[in-house]
Amino acid sequence: MLKNLIKPEWENLMGKVLAFILLSPLCGILTGIQGALAQVEVDADYLSLITEYVYKIENIYDGSWAFTYTVDDKVEMESRTIRRDTSLPFLQSETLLAINGMPPSEERLQKHAERRQRAFLRRQNNQNRAVEDEEEGNEQDRFLEMIIPQSVHLIKQEGELLYLGFQAIEEGREKVYEKLQGVLILDTGAEFIKELQVSVTESFSPFFLSKVESGYFSIRFNLFDGVPMQSEISFELEGRAFFIRDLSEDREIVWTDIVRI
Repeated sequence: MLKNLIKPEWENLMGKVLAFILLSPLCGILTGIQGALAQVEVDADYLSLITEYVYKIENIYDGSWAFTYTVDDKVEMESRTIRRDTSLPFLQSETLLAINGMPPSEERLQKHAERRQRAFLRRQNNQNRAVEDEEEGNEQDRFLEMIIPQSVHLIKQEGELLYLGFQAIEEGREKVYEKLQGVLILDTGAEFIKELQVSVTESFSPFFLSKVESGYFSIRFNLFDGVPMQSEISFELEGRAFFIRDLSEDREIVWTDIVRI
């Protein structure tokens, strides 16, 4: 579910790596909130609260929504505004509306169409490949399986907002996960996940001949017609691949004009 939130814009190598590394801990963020609510005293109650919030999140890419999203890329010093209708066939589902607030040129429209074609081929390849056992099943259930209850702690409480620190884990990726620290902000009044923050606490190598020096990821949610949906993403990264390729990223994505189809 949540892995799909930013996939339309992450085409480069580190985009794929960080989508895997940082959004996989989205599974882990949904951890037991030990000590977060004074009236809750048992772990089962914490997990019940988290499970309730998880199942409220709507996947904006599930075919039921149309929306506009703007990508502000501070490294490339460019913004791109795109309209997407998830009910349409994949290759017809996106329209490039603007580059830096201006109508796109024919060249940029062609490049956008080519990018969508490449994404379509990747989707086909993924659908055709064998699926590992651990990739099967309900993703929300997988979120809960990654919980490390003893790592969750209350950082602060501001009115109905709870700021909770956490760590996540997944078999085979322990060395990566131990370099990440998350903060989950829960709105206990409106009963939804308001924000997730994941920070790199120490440099690490996600794959051969690569190094991530620092990184920060934040995804914010708002209520649309009473349904929690993503509204903004911030993503910063400093790192290198093969010692020479600069993997720096600094971008924001904002969703607007969300309508149910």
